Amino acid sequence: MARTVAHICILVADIDRAIEDYRKILSTVSPQLVERKVVKQERWTEDEKYITAFFGALGDACDIQLLQPPDGESPLHKRLERFGEGIHHIAFASSHLEDTYQHLKVDGISISDRMYSEHPKGNAKTDVRHFWIMPRAAHGVLIEVIDDYRTVNGMLTGRA
Repeated sequence: MARTVAHICILVADIDRAIEDYRKILSTVSPQLVERKVVKQERWTEDEKYITAFFGALGDACDIQLLQPPDGESPLHKRLERFGEGIHHIAFASSHLEDTYQHLKVDGISISDRMYSEHPKGNAKTDVRHFWIMPRAAHGVLIEVIDDYRTVNGMLTGRA
């Protein structure tokens, strides 16, 4: 089953500026989040590209993810234009992702119709998978349930 909150994802227009701004904020309010390296990373989910950076927390604490659309054609860009910058989703990590998916489906929770595979740019090998709990099931909040992951040298990677 899903563990504590894995990360909070914030959709931003300029990830470089957001990294600078969040580094300043977090160095005062949550210094442990700036102790680790933060690296901008291009990733792919199936056929959709995005740019991301993680402020990785220690232990089971909550990471902060920044998310930028790669271009003006991206669905993320359309969301950014419509709603502006702000929280995109809250993520829970699960070491038993398929079981979690099936339990929610049996319970009648509105979830995505499948799991999505993710991988870093330049590597077609999936390192994490995720699915979505739809906002209508979670009182307006998009929830990602993701394979248990870690950040290594500032980059998202699976546990395996």
